[in-house]
Order: sequence, then structure tokens, then C-alpha cells
Amino acid sequence: MRTVTPILATCLAAALALTVAGCFGDKPSYTPAAEPTAAPLFASDEEALAAAEEAYRAYTSVVDSILIEKGKDSARILKVATPEVADLQYEGFETAAQTGLRNTGGTTFDSTELQHYDSNSPDGLSIVTIYVCVDISAVDILDESGNSVVNADRKDRIPREVTFDSSPESSSGLIVSDIQIWTGEDFCAQ
Repeated sequence: MRTVTPILATCLAAALALTVAGCFGDKPSYTPAAEPTAAPLFASDEEALAAAEEAYRAYTSVVDSILIEKGKDSARILKVATPEVADLQYEGFETAAQTGLRNTGGTTFDSTELQHYDSNSPDGLSIVTIYVCVDISAVDILDESGNSVVNADRKDRIPREVTFDSSPESSSGLIVSDIQIWTGEDFCAQ
């Protein structure tokens, strides 16, 4: 009977271990494919602010047009605002239509500042919020006789906080979803 020397036994055990390891190997490493993520709507804060300015300009233009036309075709506001914002405006449009009031001039704005941009907003709601100084100094409201009904004490520059939702139908990618009068320090007075 042959005896196997300890060195030879060790070599055979090592060879067997390598052979078995070669057959089975380590568990294969599996890296799941990354879930597809939507690209951010805007590449930068500056781009988000520019889009918000464009969207707000479109909004004020539509609202001014509806009021110049005494509240006619008020549903067109839905192209630039959410239904909730449109519902808030409809009362004013209806009043204009019933009383014969109409606007002249146009709303402008300045002093815009980005307050918030959520590039990862999964639902596209409240994706951008800006501060804006709305200027209505060129807007007059006339009755049916052409007389101004604007209160002499009217404040012509109003600080607002405006929020936007994403909208693929809008050229800017945004529509107005909320408008609040800013109650903090009046940045329009600066």
C-alpha cells in the first residue's frame, strides 16, 4: 500500500480545491439595470427662472386680454394656468362681463427671483416658485362710459410669490399653479 507524502497530499488537495472552485466559482455579481429616470425639466436654476418668467408673462397677457375684452372667452386661461387658478379668476371675468368693465393697458413685472426649483419633482407639481414684483401702473379699468373706476389709492406695484407646475403643452414647460401676495418685506418698494 502506498502512502502519500504530506507535501503531495497538500498539492492534491489544493488542485482539487482549485478545480472545484473553477467549476462553481464565486457567485456571479449581478448589477441590476438602473431604473430610467426622467431628465430634469431645466438644466439650471437660471433656466428654471427664465421659463417661469416666460410662463408668467404668458399668464398676465392672457388675463389682460380677457379683461380688455370684458371677460369674453375666459376659458383660454386654462392654457396658462391650472384649473384651480382659473377658478379664482373666473369671478373677476364674470364681473367684467356682467358690468361692462374693461381693462386698458397691460400688466408688467420685474424684480423676479427664484425662490425654489425642484428638479426631481416626480409629479411635476410646484416645480418652480418665484418672487415677482407685479406692476399694474399702466392698467386702467373703465366702465361702459369710458370713465376710470380705479381707486386713486391703488397700489401699483405688488410683491407676489408665484408657483408653477410643469406642463408639456406650454412653450415654457410651465403653467401658473398658485399666486400669493407676498406678506414679507415689500421687495417692490426697493
